[in-house]
Amino acid sequence: MAGAESQGKLMLIQLGNGGDPETFESVCGVKDKSLSINNEVVDTTRPNCDNPSAPLNYSGAYGIRTISLSGNGVATSSETYQRVVQHAVGQVYANAKIIVPLWGTFTGTVVFNKVDVSGPMQGELEFSLELTMTGDITFELDVLT
Repeated sequence: MAGAESQGKLMLIQLGNGGDPETFESVCGVKDKSLSINNEVVDTTRPNCDNPSAPLNYSGAYGIRTISLSGNGVATSSETYQRVVQHAVGQVYANAKIIVPLWGTFTGTVVFNKVDVSGPMQGELEFSLELTMTGDITFELDVLT
C-alpha cells in the first residue's frame, strides 16, 4: 500500500458543529485542495548612523501570517456541505481543522472568502471554495512513524 506521500485524499477540511464538546466532520466531496502559508515580511532595515556610507544590509521580521486553503470538488448531499453554504451566505465564522498529511493539523476559526457552484447540463454539480484562517491558530505537527 502506498504511503501518505501519495495520499492527497488524506488532506482534509473539517468543520466544527458548534457543540460542546465540539466535534469536527470532513467536508465531503472536495477532490483537489491547496494550502498556502503566506508570511508577510516587514522591512526593518536601518542605516548605519555611525557610518552612513556603509552598505545597507537587509533586515526583516515576520509580519502578518495568512493561512488559506482553496479546493474544488463535487457537491454532496451532506450536512457539512450545507454548513459551508450557510457559513458563506450568512458570513458566519466557523471553527475548522485543516489536516495535511506529513505536516500536521491546523485548528482555528475560518472565514469563507469565496464559494462557487457550477452545474453543467450533463454532469455533476461542482463547487469550489476559498477560506482563510483568522485569529489564533494552533498547529500540531504530525508524528512520523
